[in-house]
Amino acid sequence: METSNGRDLAAAVAGGYAFRSLAPAERDALVAAATAVRFADGEVILREDEEGLELLLVTAGRVRISVLGADGDLDLAELGAGAIVGEVSVLMENRRTSTVTAVGEVEAISFVADVVREIAAKNKAFKEILLKLVEGRALHTISVVPPAR
Repeated sequence: METSNGRDLAAAVAGGYAFRSLAPAERDALVAAATAVRFADGEVILREDEEGLELLLVTAGRVRISVLGADGDLDLAELGAGAIVGEVSVLMENRRTSTVTAVGEVEAISFVADVVREIAAKNKAFKEILLKLVEGRALHTISVVPPAR
């Protein structure tokens, strides 16, 4: 992972669907807790079962989401710019439920989990957007992962 300070974090947050409900002071707090990061092709960005210390907004490139199954890694999805990843562990305050890997070079914005949770606790609309994302990902995973035998 390589960090970069050249990206306009405020503009990326302002343009992100999930952040539209934030008041200017909340956006400022989120940006203050953000870092622009880059990942090389094949680099693991978030690893299943690790502690969820950050939420990421993908700003360029694609990421693969996978889980460890009985027969090895099972691909769940491939997401591109505008996708948020890491929301499940950040919002639910549990360990990572999947692995996120860079497909080609990836640029993203990393947000500190505690700040995301603090803002979500105060802003019901923001929390609802994140919860809908969590719910959608859970339903998708259920539809993709074969039942245990």
